Amino acid sequence: MHVPINISEYPNMNARFPFHISVNTINKHFPTHRHPHLELSLVIEGSGYEVINGKSHMMKPGTFTFILPYQTHAISADKDNPLRLINCNFELELLYETGLHGFLEIEEPSHTEPFTNMRGSQLDHCCTLLMSMIEEYKSDRPYKNALIKSRFTEVMVKFERIRRAEEVDRSVIPEDLSFKKSIIWDIVKYAHQHYNEDISLTKLSKKFHVSTSHLSELFKNQLGLNYLHFVQELRIRHACSLLSSTDMPVTDISLEVGYKSFQTFSRVFREIKQNTPTGYRKNLQTAEHSRLN
Repeated sequence: MHVPINISEYPNMNARFPFHISVNTINKHFPTHRHPHLELSLVIEGSGYEVINGKSHMMKPGTFTFILPYQTHAISADKDNPLRLINCNFELELLYETGLHGFLEIEEPSHTEPFTNMRGSQLDHCCTLLMSMIEEYKSDRPYKNALIKSRFTEVMVKFERIRRAEEVDRSVIPEDLSFKKSIIWDIVKYAHQHYNEDISLTKLSKKFHVSTSHLSELFKNQLGLNYLHFVQELRIRHACSLLSSTDMPVTDISLEVGYKSFQTFSRVFREIKQNTPTGYRKNLQTAEHSRLN
């Protein structure tokens, strides 16, 4: 069985505003992968196809794709026609901050295509917005984050309006599902905010008034991993952030991210990162020293 690559980090992830946007080229193939953050992409040149959770769609100039956390996806470019894309990585909290959490309010993701194809003035306008976001992202201008959030909101609203119009035309969403809210994303958001507390499956099931078996099934079906692995990856991700951005002792970091046992923390960290916490920090310090020299 092919195991997707787990990409747990992206540039600027540990900043106060965890957000990254850039232009990238795929010459042949980007292998199957998943990540705990969200991603949007817009094709500006080339052609190929993308596979999301086993379902394939064509990619061409104007293809706008929205990837939810933990969805497995891979991209392949057509021979002699590399794909050039604008990619944006961000956290779940940004959807709530900008009032866009409605993107998570479909009970069955299979009824909603994760992409749309923009054309004409709509495409030109979104390209202009995204390129201006890149310009702001690279700058040191005052209030740049506020401006990025504003333009991000506009881009996502345009995407969703086009996608919903296409779904109505195709009668994809049954009437009884069109406004049905999935509790899984409320739970994921809660876990992101309380990862260092006791957030056992039993406690979450009581808090959100669902059975543990149903909650476990939701994680497997919609996130593709069991709840224990979800919590472990979430805690280790925050541990990596602290290892890279602070001088906190490793034992203190273990407690900070929710592990009462340092031995358990070390074991889980090695399993996920294939390194010890101390070794991970040393590698980061070595890489930073090489960059500066």
